[in-house]
Formats: sequence, structure tokens, C-alpha cells
Amino acid sequence: MFFNSFKIAFRSLRRKLSFTLLNVTGLAVGIAAALLIFVVIRHELSYEDHHSKKDRIYRVASLGFSRSNGEMVMTSTGVPLILPQTFRNDFPQLEKVAATWHLGQGQIYIPGKNGEPEKRFLEPDGSLMWAETSFFSIFDYTWLAGNASAMTRPNTAVISESIARKYFGKPEQAMGRTIQLFSFRVPFEVTGVYKDPPNNTDLRMRLAFSYPTFIADTKFTSEEWRNVSGNSVCYVLLREGQKVAALQQQLPAFVKKYYNEDARNTANTTELLLQPLKDIHTSKLLGPFYGTKFTSRELFTLAMIGVFLLVVACINFINLATALSVGRAKEIGVRKVLGSNRWQLTRQFLVETAFVTFFAIVLSLLMAAAVLPQLERITGGRPLDIAWGSTILFLCLLGIVVTLLAGFYPAMVVAGFNPLAALKNRISARSIGGISLRRGLVVIQFVIAQLLVIGTLVAIQQMKFFHEKPVGFDKESMLMVELPNDSALAAKYPLLRERMKTIPGVEAVAFCMEAPSALWSWGAEFFFNGKTEMESFMVSRQFGDTAFLHTFGIPVVAGRQPFYSDTVREIMVNEMFVKKMNLPNNEAVLGKRLSFHQQKNLEIVGVVKDYANRSFRDAITPVVITMDNKTISFMALRLRPQDMPKTLARIEKEFTGVYPTYLYDTKFLDQRIDNYYRAEAQTALLFRIFAVLAIFISCLGLYGLVSFMAVQKQKEVGIRKVLGASVRSIVLLFSKEFTLLIGVAFLIAAPLGYYLMNSWLEGFHYHITIGWGVFVLAVGLSIVIAWVSVGYKALRAALANPVKSLRAE
Repeated sequence: MFFNSFKIAFRSLRRKLSFTLLNVTGLAVGIAAALLIFVVIRHELSYEDHHSKKDRIYRVASLGFSRSNGEMVMTSTGVPLILPQTFRNDFPQLEKVAATWHLGQGQIYIPGKNGEPEKRFLEPDGSLMWAETSFFSIFDYTWLAGNASAMTRPNTAVISESIARKYFGKPEQAMGRTIQLFSFRVPFEVTGVYKDPPNNTDLRMRLAFSYPTFIADTKFTSEEWRNVSGNSVCYVLLREGQKVAALQQQLPAFVKKYYNEDARNTANTTELLLQPLKDIHTSKLLGPFYGTKFTSRELFTLAMIGVFLLVVACINFINLATALSVGRAKEIGVRKVLGSNRWQLTRQFLVETAFVTFFAIVLSLLMAAAVLPQLERITGGRPLDIAWGSTILFLCLLGIVVTLLAGFYPAMVVAGFNPLAALKNRISARSIGGISLRRGLVVIQFVIAQLLVIGTLVAIQQMKFFHEKPVGFDKESMLMVELPNDSALAAKYPLLRERMKTIPGVEAVAFCMEAPSALWSWGAEFFFNGKTEMESFMVSRQFGDTAFLHTFGIPVVAGRQPFYSDTVREIMVNEMFVKKMNLPNNEAVLGKRLSFHQQKNLEIVGVVKDYANRSFRDAITPVVITMDNKTISFMALRLRPQDMPKTLARIEKEFTGVYPTYLYDTKFLDQRIDNYYRAEAQTALLFRIFAVLAIFISCLGLYGLVSFMAVQKQKEVGIRKVLGASVRSIVLLFSKEFTLLIGVAFLIAAPLGYYLMNSWLEGFHYHITIGWGVFVLAVGLSIVIAWVSVGYKALRAALANPVKSLRAE
């Protein structure tokens, strides 16, 4: 029986091959988009799934709130260095506690052995970490050689398989060998090699060094509880059956006991948060391991886009199927006269829909396979792990849903034909009652398409705003060169500066802790002008030499720059600091003094113009600039645009001449700032792609409907032409209804799109205002694309010879 149904379905679909191809293509594009979105969402939600104890692992995060207004002033994945050991003492009910310190990128030296030359490697951010042995008990690692037990001793390390192969050839050959961190001049013995973790992890370290080596010289004091670095991360493992809520309730008492905030007159209060491991990847708390990622809100948006695209594809099928059902009226009439009941006819049309859906799924798999490498590049360049079991299950469920969603209504319409009317050929597109439905479905299609177009245009404008908004300092042709922070090598900074000044293409040279704009900042509490209570806000500290302002082109708006001194005595602030202090003007802050925990009575001698010290997601914060050569990490060079390759080659030559053993590592500042908005650039690109797909699928449906209308109105068009109708009037006959439907869709999509995109823009402190031009462009594009879609068929129908269509009359 089912074989016979499939045979009839195949013949019926082959008879209307052009419409079948339109249906298959539209469904395939929609299913392929939904499949790719499913792969991305599943991959993002699968982070850390490979750890067997994942449901019991938590990260400790620090939150700071202003005492005066409750405003959040700090969010950090870090904790004080003293916290992990104190956690062990105060919460013995915890199964494990692991302290880690993330180094970011670093330079590794491999001493030569048996005549081998010395090797040097530069490892990227997230590759290096100090870790306690308990870290490898909390998380699951597969050991190829050795293990982490020896990391209780100083000067030991464990490395990943890929690092072992890169450094030593084979994992087993790495055991017992020595590696050296450039910034920590002691040898580390390799005591274990573990298998590379999968792609779906944020714990991407490739080298882990023994934590006792790092912590040996650290002297804990009461002030250490106020010293929080995002690099200091603590993980805890709960025991089986232990409730995290009960532990979370004990943390306020823990903070009160050790942070002693009342006695320190701090303006802020601290809260500790236990963050589940499964929530870390989609959290806004980035932590030391961050890259291209989606937040939970962005994943929800992606899921909704996938649903929308499927709906648009199913609408195409419903429109075409109900329109084509008119041509099968006699077939249905004969079947009913011969005894077919409503269920049998419904089943037959559902089988035909399943047939189309099956071919669409096969085609969608080919499309998805071709696009997947490009999608990986868009989402950060890391391979997407495809779980074929869940993917196949998703496709099966999707096939069933699409078959029912796209096929049930047309099947019910066809099965409900009156057999007498069908045999007398009295069934028409108007008589089946589907015109209003089809109009409504076309409106829904273009509401979705225009929403995506509006989202695309707003995202593109916001990205353009990010790139064009002045940041308040020179970022073009600014080269940032990482410097060795070893005290012996830092003594050569003056020599390096003089070498750089001799290069013709270098306009200015400065040494600084960071560029004026960075994703992280050194936040500090302070006392103002002799007060005994801290101020209600924190300041971002920036350290640089006396050439810092000149090199980056940051103007001084009041006072002067600090004089050079071996000890810090004078500082500068920005205009935002003056505003936060509620002072009448910039000059009013001059001569006032600031005190930090480690530095007292620093005189404010100047005010600089506000500049974007973070990304434009966040507001400009109060900044304190300290002319101090002791906290230096980068050399900043302002270059002339002319003959840049020659200048860069000369810079590298002079740098390696001063530091022959230090690997030269640089990046242009404008590239670094562009990377701040990598997630937003992804969003804009994905919106663009899915908007194009939605319009493409909608236009396939329009083309199919106009093709059907051209056949239905063939005699009407012939009569109109005989009576003198022009080609233009006949084209308008086919196009005006769709233009009107697009207009109705716009009236729905415009306010909805404004609300949704305005909510998205509120996530940025600095953002565009959505203007009317976005909506005009959206509806204009929709109308033009729709006219192009229907124009060919409409024009062909208008140019047809009326004699052929009327000959039978």
C-alpha cells in the first residue's frame, strides 16, 4: 500500500517538475540553514560536556557593588590569591578546590640536548597556566605519559600531546625534558603529557606549570583580599549530593569574615558567585579564556532565526501545494467516486510531502557540508564538533515536523473537495478558500524577511559606527610591541628607545603598561584629597612614560604633564574623573591629591581629554595616568604610512639586536580595537546571510505563485490583450497584489523590528539611533526584489500571443 502511495507521489511530482524543484530547493535551503544553526548551537552548548563531574564543578567569581547606590562596579572571574586555600580550610565539605593563574601568551625556551640547538616558541593567549594538582582531579584529562601527581613539587610541568610533538617529536620523548618560561627563569621538568582536549572547551591551556613555583614567594597580607585579578581563577568540586544553594548562602558570611570591608572604609561591597561549569561558555563573564563565542541571548536569537527560515520554507510549500491542488481536482473527484475516504486522500498528500521533504533533506545535507567550512571561519575558525547521533535525530524530527507543518493543510484542503464539483471542473483557486490564507502566508514570509533585513541594516550601521567613531587618540599606524618584563632586560629599555628613534619611519616612541584602549583595566579604589573614606567609584589606572600622551596624541586640557621622577609623585586624570567628583571645571581638580593602598598623596597636576579606554559597549570610565617606568609591558610606535614594510623590517632588526633571545611579537593597535567587536561583526554577518536566505526562499515562493497565476489567468490575459491592454498594465496586474502584501508586511515588521533592534542596541553604551532610512531601505529592497522575482513570469505572460490562449474558445 505504501509502495503504491510512493509510486503515485513520484508520478505526480514528476508531472509538475518545475514546481517540485521550487519546493525542494526552498525546503532544502531552509532545512540547511536550520541544520547549520543547530550544529552551531549544539556545539556552543556542549562546552565542557566531556568532563564526567561537570554537574558538580563551579567557578568562583567576584562581583563588586557600590555601597551608595548598589551599582555594579566590578565583575571578575578572578579571586584573591589567598582565597583557594582559605576555602579549603573553611569549607571542608568541598571535595576539591583548585587554584589556577592564567598567563596569557608566553615565550618558551627548550634547552638543547645531545648537540641539538636551543628552540624558542611563542605560545598564544590561553596556552599557559599555573595549576594545582587538584585541577587535574576536578577535570578529566587522558594521560599519554606520566600524570599530574608530581606537580605538588616546584619546577614541574605537564604539557599537551600537540606541544610534546612540536617540542620533542613524541609524547614519551618529552618526559624528563626541561622547558623554560622566559618570564620565569627557572627550568621546569616535564612530568606528564595529556591528550589534547576537544574543541568544545574553554580550558585550552597547552602547558600547565606547578602552582607551588608561582606561589612560593607570595606573601599574603590582609590587603590581599582587596587585590583581585582576572587571571587568578578558582574552581571547586562539590561532593555527590551536595547542594550548591546551601554553599552559596554561606558565602556572605565568608566575605564578611575575611574581606573586612567595614574596617577598611571601602566604598564597595564584594559578593562571591559560584558559577556552574556548564554556564561559563555562554556567560558574559569572559574570564582569561575567551575568544569568539555566543552568549545565551545570541544563541536564542540564532534558534529563532532557524525557526523563522523553516517557517518561510514551509509557507512556500503550503502556498504552492494549495495552488496546484486546483489542477488535481478531477483526480480527487475520481478517487472519491471510486471509494477513497478523507483519511486515504490526506495520507496520499502527506506521503507526497514526505517525498519532497526527504529529497530536500538530502539536498540540505550537501548544502550544509559545502557551507560548513565557511561557517567555521565566521564563528571563529575553530572546528565545529558535529555529533552525528544528535544531528541525525534532529533531521528525523525536523523531517516529521516539516512534513506535518507543510503538508497537513494542503492535504486537508484537497481531501475536502466536493467530488461533483471536482468532476465538473468547478474547483478554482478562489473556490477552495485559499486566497486569503495564501495572502496571509505571503505577508508572514515578508514580515520575517523584512525583520531580518532591518536587523542586518542596523547591525551594519552599528559596526560602521564602531569603526568611525573617534576614540580620542591616534590608533592608525600605531604598532604595539610586547616587551620582556624581566628586570635585567628591562634595563635595556632606554637603549631600545634610542635605537627606535634612529629609524626614519618612526615618528614617536612610548613605553606603557597597555594601549589607551583595552578590554581589561587595572581598577583601583582610592581616597580623594585626604578623606578617610573611599570614594564610591573605582578608577582605571594607566601607566606609561613621559612620551605616552604625545605618542598616542592624547591632548591635555588643563594643567600640565608630570615631571620625570624615579618615584611616583604626580598623576593626571581624565575629564570623566572630574565629572564623577562633581567638580565645577577641570582646573578645580588641579592640586588635589589621590591615595591608593600602595601609593599615598599623589598630586593631580593635569587633566587629559576623555578617550575610549574600553570598547564602545561600555561607558568611558574615570582614568588615572601615572608616569611610571616600573609597570611596562609594551612599546608603542607611531609610524609614518609611507614605506611601511621597510620601517617594520628595520624595527624588527633593531629589536632583535637589543633582545636577541626574545621573540619579536607585534600587533597594530587598530587591529586590536577591531577585534573588540568580533562578536558583533559575527552577528552582523550572520544577519546578512540569513536575511539573504529568507528573501531567496520568499522569492522562490513568489516565483512559483506567479507561475501558477500565469497559467490560471492565461485566457484572461489573452482577452485583455485583444481588448487593447498594454504590456505594462498586464505586468502590473500580476505585481500589484504582491506589492500590496509587502506593504502590509512592512507595517507589521517595522514596529517589531524597531523594538527588537532597539533592545539589541541597548547592550552598547554608545550606539546609533535607528532612523527612518533603515525602514525605507528595507521595504524598498523587498519590493524591488519581489518585482524582480515576479517580473520575468509576468512579462512573459504579458508578451504571450493571445491567439494561442484563445484558440480553444
